[in-house]
Amino acid sequence: MTLFLGACTPLGLWLYQDPVITMSRITLEVRKPTRAKPPPVVVALDVKNVNDYPVSAERLELSLRVDGISMGKLTQDSTVTLAIDSISTVAIALPVERWVIADRLEASRDVTHVVAVQGRATFRTPFGTRKVRFAQSSAMVFSERASGSTP
Repeated sequence: MTLFLGACTPLGLWLYQDPVITMSRITLEVRKPTRAKPPPVVVALDVKNVNDYPVSAERLELSLRVDGISMGKLTQDSTVTLAIDSISTVAIALPVERWVIADRLEASRDVTHVVAVQGRATFRTPFGTRKVRFAQSSAMVFSERASGSTP
């Protein structure tokens, strides 16, 4: 007699898979830029939790390059709970490095660029803390959003 059990969680055996992180869009906030402080670039990441239990993202380290030029880096500590077996979109406002000229960002709208993001996310799981690296490069168009609107 063969007994097949499809779900492991009720038996106390939990399987874990690292969340998968992909860049979904890049947005440039529409506002009057100044030489001292250009508008931030909003990077939207899709985080897929394939586990049958919630996982929390606790820290994000991210760097962004556009057409081979570094646009900025960010380290952010905040807790975001990822729903069970779903994709959550997390939008991060990335301050642009000072040496990046605001006029260059302004001219970048509606033009296809090679956008590369890489980083590391720290997740809290039932098994402890996991650090997951991610990297992606793709052709994208910067879209616009009005200042103060939701990314």
